[in-house]
Amino acid sequence: EQLHLEIYDYFQWLESELTQLESTHDGRRTTANAGLVVSGLRNVVARMEGTFRVIRERDDVEKEASETGSGAPFLEEVLGSALRQRYRRLQPTKRSGHSRAALDFEDMFARLLAFRQEFGHVNVSRKYKKDPQLGIWVSNLKCKKKEYDKAMKENSASTRPRKSSALLDQDKIQRLEAIGFNFETRDVNVIPWEARLESLKEYHQQNGTFRVPRRHGSLGEWVHKQRQLYNKRDEKFMEKRYPKLEAIGFEFTTNRTDLKTWDHRFEELVAFHRVNGHYDVPCPPSAGECDENDPEMEQYRLHKWVNRQRAEYRAYASGQNTRLSDDRIVRLNEIGFNLVHEISRSGFEAR
Repeated sequence: EQLHLEIYDYFQWLESELTQLESTHDGRRTTANAGLVVSGLRNVVARMEGTFRVIRERDDVEKEASETGSGAPFLEEVLGSALRQRYRRLQPTKRSGHSRAALDFEDMFARLLAFRQEFGHVNVSRKYKKDPQLGIWVSNLKCKKKEYDKAMKENSASTRPRKSSALLDQDKIQRLEAIGFNFETRDVNVIPWEARLESLKEYHQQNGTFRVPRRHGSLGEWVHKQRQLYNKRDEKFMEKRYPKLEAIGFEFTTNRTDLKTWDHRFEELVAFHRVNGHYDVPCPPSAGECDENDPEMEQYRLHKWVNRQRAEYRAYASGQNTRLSDDRIVRLNEIGFNLVHEISRSGFEAR
């Protein structure tokens, strides 16, 4: 019970400290960089009050806690040394002079090198979860480079030099560029889209898949972006770029089990009609129990594909963005496929 009280007092004190820290702009930035959320601590404190019996029985928790002393609680004294050191490192520092700025740069530069060693590039996302400080620092470098360039330009045209960014100088810029840092590239789409497509084809030839991990440099980020545009049914993407990716068999959803192209499924539908005399592909009764390689599973996938074409056509007819192009509609109409009615699980048209 005493341990429960100590834990409770500690989290109450921590909540109070963070609340005070967030009362200033620099403090809010510090807590954000550290991933600390005051509301989360409040929830923890409230949960303790409802869970620990000894806390509920204490008549006046705040008064009793204040009587134990005006400093930090016992657990903070025992366990808080490492946490306080982390706070000091994250606290915004306004010290003047070159030595502190150089120290900060060297620390972050070393972390950037470690990132490059692990992933093979220095394109750190601003929202990099493993090291949020590094992501923000890299993003700020590009802004500081603009400030530096502007200051240099003004200095060359003025008799009264303007102070440049304290974060960067020519030596730091050269060191960053030497490890592949690009101050001009703000996102992966600056490389021509067609060039990215060719790189994706080469990756597929070497690895047998289009599932490029995001950690695989800028190509992985580009592939992720294409899937995002597809999920949003971006009008420009669906009209101009989706057909090119679809033509090479690109997987637009990473959890997709049906990896066959539209043309492949179309040929299967034609073959089904040739044997059965109609396009009403039924759903096998045991589809949910089939093995992945079972012939009935393939029939189930074709059944789903047929229904999906009708769903896409309904979206197309209502003016929505869709994967069903004019060319595909023409091809389906040419073979006598009914785009209006959906096929039920039994294989008869659902009206």
